[in-house]
Amino acid sequence: MKNTNRKMSMSHGKTHLTPPTEEVVSAALNEQGYLFQHKIIRVLQSSSNEGSPKHEWYVESSEVPVSLPNGDETRVDIILKHRYSQPDNPWHVVMECKRSARDYKRWIFFSNIKYAKGPSANHYYTEYARLARGWNHEGEPPMSHTVDLTTGDNECPAFDFYVEARIEPPTNRDKRVSATDAIEDALRQVTLGQTGLANTLRRAHALMIRLIPVVVTTAELMTAHFEDERVSLDSGKIAPTDLKLEPRKWLAVNYRISDVVAQFSGVNTNLTTSIAQHLSSRQVRTVFVVQAEHIQPFLEWLEKYFPCGAQR
Repeated sequence: MKNTNRKMSMSHGKTHLTPPTEEVVSAALNEQGYLFQHKIIRVLQSSSNEGSPKHEWYVESSEVPVSLPNGDETRVDIILKHRYSQPDNPWHVVMECKRSARDYKRWIFFSNIKYAKGPSANHYYTEYARLARGWNHEGEPPMSHTVDLTTGDNECPAFDFYVEARIEPPTNRDKRVSATDAIEDALRQVTLGQTGLANTLRRAHALMIRLIPVVVTTAELMTAHFEDERVSLDSGKIAPTDLKLEPRKWLAVNYRISDVVAQFSGVNTNLTTSIAQHLSSRQVRTVFVVQAEHIQPFLEWLEKYFPCGAQR
C-alpha cells in the first residue's frame, strides 16, 4: 500500500512538509518530454494491435542515435516503416515528438509566397536516394541522392514561416506575446535526424531510401491568412481585424535546413550559381507538423498521398 502522506522534516529548528515521493517524481517526469514520446508510441502500437488498422505504418524503432560526419549528433524519437513497402523501396517516417511551451501553446503558420524561381508552396520536398547505375557490390554503391518534388495537396498546405503565440495576453505590456524556440528546435532536430539516418542507411548499403520528416506536437495548430497590402510598410504590422485564422489538424513547412546539414545530407545534384535553384534542389525539406490527437488520420492521408507500397 502506497504511503502518500506528507512527511515532516526539521531544518534549522523549523518544521517543513516534505511532498510525497510520487509527487516529486511525477513533477520530474512531467518536466521532460519522454512521457509524450512514450504515449505516441503506445498510440501507434495500439492501432496495429486492433486487427484492422487503417494504415500500414508501424513503429520500427525509437531513440535511435544518429550523427553527421562533422560530429553533430541527435536521437530520432520514433522511426516508422511502411509495412507494404517493397524490399527495394522502403519508406520511413522520421518522427520528432515535441510538447508546446507552457505559455505558447498556439503554433501559427503563415505565408506561402509563390516565387518565380526556387521553393514553391505548391510542392513538397522529400529526400529520395537510389542506385544510380550498376554496382558489383565492391566499395560504396553509386547513389543518386536528390530532393524529390511532389505536388502539394489542399488538405495539407505548405507554409514558409511560423510563430508561437501566447494563449492569454500578458498582463505586463512589456512581456513578449510570441516565440519560435519550440518550433525551430523541433524542425532542426527532425531534419538533423533525417540526415543522420540517411547517412546510417547509406553506410549499410541501402540501395533505395525514402524519408519523410514529421513533427507531432501537443500544440494547437493554426494558419494565419491576410492580404499583403494590409501589412503596413511604416510599421510592418497588421491589424487583428485583417487576420483570418484557421485551425488545422496537420500542415507542412518548407523548412530551410542549415548549410552544414545540407553539406552532409548526401544530396549530389549538380551545384548551381542560381541561389533560388540551389535552395530548392539542396536546402529545402518539407516537414509535416501534426497535432497529436490526429496522428492516426494523418498517417492514413500520408499513405494515400505518397506511393508507399502496393495498393491494397
